[in-house]
Amino acid sequence: MTPLRVALGGLIAATLAAGVALGVDHTDAPSGPLPVCATVGPYVPPPPDSVGTPAGLALCPVRAALEVHTPGAVLDGLDLVGGVVVAAPDVVVRRSRITGDGTTAAGVRTVGTGSVRIEDSTFTGDFTDAAVDGPAWVAERIELTGVAADGARLGPGATLRNSVLHDFRARPDREIDAVTLAAGDAGDVLVEANQVRLGRGPGLGSAVLVDPVVAARHESEAQQRLRKGPVVVRGNELGGGEYTLLQDTGEGAGADVRITGNRFHRDAAAATVRIRGGAELVDNLFVDGGEVRR
Repeated sequence: MTPLRVALGGLIAATLAAGVALGVDHTDAPSGPLPVCATVGPYVPPPPDSVGTPAGLALCPVRAALEVHTPGAVLDGLDLVGGVVVAAPDVVVRRSRITGDGTTAAGVRTVGTGSVRIEDSTFTGDFTDAAVDGPAWVAERIELTGVAADGARLGPGATLRNSVLHDFRARPDREIDAVTLAAGDAGDVLVEANQVRLGRGPGLGSAVLVDPVVAARHESEAQQRLRKGPVVVRGNELGGGEYTLLQDTGEGAGADVRITGNRFHRDAAAATVRIRGGAELVDNLFVDGGEVRR
């Protein structure tokens, strides 16, 4: 790494830390310079059991609301206070820590044609909506901890895999859910091999909520028609909430919901599972061995 490259990276990070936010309208205009963190070095895949920001990295502090319009852009090694709006395809967010300070809607949110892969990152703090939100994203090995908002909202085409969500902080203004899934006529949503422990108490809703209106929040009808697929929740360890898993789509909502092979804790306030729809519920067990039924 040349001294010039290091200096430029430091200058960009310092400028953003001073409060320069990039691209605040949702147009297709080119984004400004994105922060570069030279101190983390080249990307090295973490061990298979790693979750969240890898230990020992020298992250670069940034305080900003970033908007990404560059296809294929990579944000790596940021200690970001604020959030990221992804308005371009094939963006990557990795090896970062994103902390909400109550001024941004989400830690990472996709809009328009935006799509993003999030990996090896930790989300914490106060977002107005959710830590991760929108359609067309894939998150692997992320950690959500100490979040005072919804955790992950999966719109059509979203995947959450091999991640840990725990120790949510209730808020006084609304109920929060750890994972909310798009259902209805658009789906293609996968939640697989995660640990989700919402906890229980006032203001904590469900560890997993299957909600028919999520799909309509972010995509047009034309975009939704391109995303036909099931809503799949499989191989997870789930616990907490008023209902640990709540499907609230209702009969005839057009949702293909498959809930299979999960393990549940017995710590829900009202009931472990409540299904108000036609979900397939198969091979789900309590962690102590009992069968989970409707």
